[in-house]
Amino acid sequence: MKLILECMDVFSRFQDGDGNFREAIIGNIKGMISLHEACHFKMNGEFILDEALAFTTKHLKSLAQNQSISPHLREHIENVLFRAYHHGMRRLEARQCISFYEKDESRNDVLLKFAKYDFNRIQLLYQLELRVLTR
Repeated sequence: MKLILECMDVFSRFQDGDGNFREAIIGNIKGMISLHEACHFKMNGEFILDEALAFTTKHLKSLAQNQSISPHLREHIENVLFRAYHHGMRRLEARQCISFYEKDESRNDVLLKFAKYDFNRIQLLYQLELRVLTR
């Protein structure tokens, strides 16, 4: 029960005095995406996360319709709305995450390089295992 109350406290800072989510959050697209993903980890009784999910879904859908945002960011928003990251197949989601991060203007090139290296290394390991299993 204490964990649920702490969760509510964490998310309540995004609300105004009336209990509505602040409109200022809408300007932070990456933050909205993160909040939307976090809402998918909700448990029964976490009504604030239900409200946050409805809020982020509504505003992310309107952002996806906005032609002024970059095409890769629009694609990322559409993907987030289609399926939460943790509901997909990990390797496919990792590859897609690398593709989105690669197009991000604020990316860390060293981190991107290591992510690609790790992905390719694991793929090679899977290929070697398949080769052994199919002999």
